[in-house]
Amino acid sequence: MTGRHTGIADPAITDGATALGSVADTAPVAVRLRRHLRNPLNSNVYALMANTVLSSVLGVAYWAIAARLYSPAELGIGAAMVSTMTFLSNLSQLNLNGTLARFLPAAGRQGTRLVGYAYGTSCLVALAISGAFLAITPVVADQFDFLHRAPLLALCFALAVAGWGVFTLQDSVLTALRGAVWVPAENAIFGILKIALLVLLAGAAPSLGIFVSWNLAVVAALIPVNLLVFRRLLPRLHARGDAGALPGRRALARFVALDYVGYLFMQAGTNALPLIVTAKLGAEANGVFYVAWLLGSSAELVAYHFGTSLTVEAAADESRLAAYTRQMLRRALLLFTPAVALLCGSAPLLLTLFGEHYAGAGANTLRLFAVAVLPKLVVIVFIAASRVQRRVGRIILVNAAASTLVLSLTLLTMNKLGVTGVGAAYLAAQLIVAAAVLPALLRIARGKP
Repeated sequence: MTGRHTGIADPAITDGATALGSVADTAPVAVRLRRHLRNPLNSNVYALMANTVLSSVLGVAYWAIAARLYSPAELGIGAAMVSTMTFLSNLSQLNLNGTLARFLPAAGRQGTRLVGYAYGTSCLVALAISGAFLAITPVVADQFDFLHRAPLLALCFALAVAGWGVFTLQDSVLTALRGAVWVPAENAIFGILKIALLVLLAGAAPSLGIFVSWNLAVVAALIPVNLLVFRRLLPRLHARGDAGALPGRRALARFVALDYVGYLFMQAGTNALPLIVTAKLGAEANGVFYVAWLLGSSAELVAYHFGTSLTVEAAADESRLAAYTRQMLRRALLLFTPAVALLCGSAPLLLTLFGEHYAGAGANTLRLFAVAVLPKLVVIVFIAASRVQRRVGRIILVNAAASTLVLSLTLLTMNKLGVTGVGAAYLAAQLIVAAAVLPALLRIARGKP
């Protein structure tokens, strides 16, 4: 498949009803499966789902091994450095993942410049934010005073924030260039190498083994992946023959800025919840809540992959936005409806893995977060379609409304219902927002302006 738009329906990229029409119905199952997987709209989702599973398993293994090889103090320092590094890096990326997904698939010969802008901007912002962090921390907290006693370590920390940003953005670059199949392979190698370095450094550098193993693995992954991007995938994008016109710098900067505002609102309505629970109900209640929230969020993360795939494929051919939206909604609901039912039924059993206390106190919370994935899926698809249409104001409005509802309803319910009230508040907020955006989403799916 060359990627050119010839006007002839390609079975690899047609809508589900066409791709699996009367001819496909009589074809062997293997042939139909191959056609299904050839569709980038599907292969992107499956590759990113596989990446989520592999990354989660290897991440749990990494920290379990670290807990056995390092003392609690060494583990605490390493975990603090890594979590702070990733937090600062997430802020530094300016949600450029969404910009890459929206504009890179149709950027043509300007794709290399767009990737360079994204990498460069993220690195500059990362160095500025990490520099400010290193300057402020002696005043507000002394937990990171070891960074100030070792200037070289502080410099390495700032570079690590920038490197992690590029490492994260390159997954979006691979996906936007129809190389999502490389994402789980890259992260599997990263996870395995990280564990191997963790073991090797346990005796040689125990105080910094966690931080060093993490970032040496990042460096090892950056080089081959970006050789693949710049030597193979971007030249393939250039060869498609697409016009490839990016918006002007001012229009692109406006898109990035507004999309980032929407991203910050989304973070406020999700990652702020454990902090609120700790502040209002205490650390023990947050322990129960966090486990249930973490499992529910994993299902929601998979739902975001459907939105990413929709953005990438519809950005490459905006005339197919309606067909892709219908296809994505149908397949996502077919997948998530039984998955949510299974998660609700197995909630006590899953939580038993963490202890009987979690199973008794957190099962209903997990069920509520699991059910919330279904209305959240509607919102995710709407935001993805709005990003393709460059309706960034809609994204801000939807994320702001959702976060405001989640936080306000949480504060109203948690005192009476405890952590279950937080789950109920989250579900109610997603239902309200999904109901509000559904008419507009149906208009998009029908191809109406």
